[in-house]
Amino acid sequence: MTNKIILITLLYFLSNSTFSQEVNLIIYDIKEERHLRQENSFIELTSTINGLDIDNLNQVKLKNITSALDDNGNVLDKMESFFGDDYSTKNELTIKLEAPSRKSNELLTVEGIIKLFSPSEANGSIIKISNPLDLYNKNLLPKNITDVTLTLIDKEALKKLREEDDEAFKKQIEQIKEETGLGDGVAESFIGVFKQFFEGLSNFGSGESMSFYVDDEKDKIVDIIIYNGTGELMNMGSSRMGKNNLSINLKEKVASDWRIEVMIENAKSIKEYNFSLSNIVLP
Repeated sequence: MTNKIILITLLYFLSNSTFSQEVNLIIYDIKEERHLRQENSFIELTSTINGLDIDNLNQVKLKNITSALDDNGNVLDKMESFFGDDYSTKNELTIKLEAPSRKSNELLTVEGIIKLFSPSEANGSIIKISNPLDLYNKNLLPKNITDVTLTLIDKEALKKLREEDDEAFKKQIEQIKEETGLGDGVAESFIGVFKQFFEGLSNFGSGESMSFYVDDEKDKIVDIIIYNGTGELMNMGSSRMGKNNLSINLKEKVASDWRIEVMIENAKSIKEYNFSLSNIVLP
């Protein structure tokens, strides 16, 4: 592993103003890993970000790479980082690319976009939900959010109903669909999809947990945080089965005075910064 220090300037231009904000992206580490199969080889650039206040309410992620070329003219596709490309509360950004040609001495250019997510109640990207026990099998998100649904599933009650009366179970699922819009466009047969979903929930999320059906094609939901009645954080990790099944493990059994907070992207909470760097000498 070879360490390199590279300074990149990013500009964020506000659409209705001549104001611009300068941000420094400093590459401090370049890691190149080679394997027998070229498609498994990669180069990873790690940077710090100066000029942005990054914390729990100002999170950053790599949106995409728009161009990456080595000095032999090879296009380098973006690869997902080992821990994924989710939002981070650290002022650090990792860019993982396909490995350049073995004959390459430098990357001619790497260009892309980073996103800054600044959620708040005021801009509508923090949604607080009280009394979750009263909201089972309902979409928790407000009606003005039309492209995402988050349904809290009463797993135990549905499990019992399915065991005792399959027809009643089907009617309950249809009612959930009508109330939430859940499953529209997901599959031709909603009941069949939900049965698969429910069977999946039955097989994971052991112990105390909350189970959700998530319909979020554009991955706008950033985080779901659960607090007890005294404001103590109850999350103990989460599990996913497929794209729609989510189970959040809890420290204790859910009670009526708990609160759920959903962080979700919207136009007011996101700013994007283009970056461009060139002539990165390879290790």
